This record gives sequence, C-alpha cells and structure tokens, in this order.
Amino acid sequence: MRHTYHPPDEEDFLPKYISQNDIVAELGCGSGFYCKKLVKLAKKVYCVDIDCEALEDAKLSLNTKAVFLCESADKTSIPDAEIDVVLLANSFHDMDNKEEVVREIWRILKDDGRVLVVDWKKEKTEIGPPVNIRFSEEDYVRYFKTFKLTDKFFPSRYHYGLVFVK
Repeated sequence: MRHTYHPPDEEDFLPKYISQNDIVAELGCGSGFYCKKLVKLAKKVYCVDIDCEALEDAKLSLNTKAVFLCESADKTSIPDAEIDVVLLANSFHDMDNKEEVVREIWRILKDDGRVLVVDWKKEKTEIGPPVNIRFSEEDYVRYFKTFKLTDKFFPSRYHYGLVFVK
C-alpha cells in the first residue's frame, strides 16, 4: 500500500541528507520501507521498532547487515553519540512518551547529528491516518525545541519533511 502514495521515485530526498559514511537509525521503521533505501546509502543502519513482527518482515525483505532492534524508540540500546542521522518517517505521531523519544534521539546523536522527519501533512487527504493524530510542522518544532530546524522539503504531495540539527 505504501508504494501507491509514496512511490520510490519520490524518495530522491534521502541522498541529499545521507552520505555513505553516515550511521543512520530509523526509529519506528515498521516493515522496513525506508530501511531498504537506507542500507544502500549509509555505512551502517539501525532499524528500530517496537513491533517485533514488523521488524521480522524488515529482516526478511532486507537480507542485509543492518542492525535490527525490537525496542521502544524512547529507550534503545544504541550507544551514546553513535548516530549521524535519525529518520522518523510517518512514525512519531504513534510513539508514546514523545518527550522521552526526543531525549533518546539527543543521546544517540553525534554532535551536529541530524533528525530527518517525514510525516503526513496535517490536512485531509484521500489516504493516510486520521487528521487528528497527524503532527504539523509546528508540533515538531515544539517537541524538538533543543534542536535547530535547518531545512524543509516535500517528499510527496501528502508529506512534508523537516531537518533538525543537534
């Protein structure tokens, strides 16, 4: 289903923000939609999700050396200051303890590390989650107040993207 509204040719934004020397963590990776692209771009990828079944699907579809962690995004086993880029793709609005997730992201990010957010526009669309659970850009700015917003982009007609720097 995801490919119907977020086709791979609209994912050209990832190479702009991720280099071959980066260590990336996708928090809330689900069945690995973005992890498949990340493992081709980055040096190392952590695929993190609390849903162990979805993570198993990601493992099977990726068949790669990515690190799969069935853990909550608010308390991972990723070492301190290990990560260059954290990806939150259509996932933050579903996470419990959002303030703790933001603190965990701060802990695992290197100095000048980046948070790459891709989320649904907070407007009614023919597909996607209910508008009342979607996050606006302003919502992210409030949660990531200790970070600096450095870029905005639009990966599809249904989504917006934000880049925060630690």
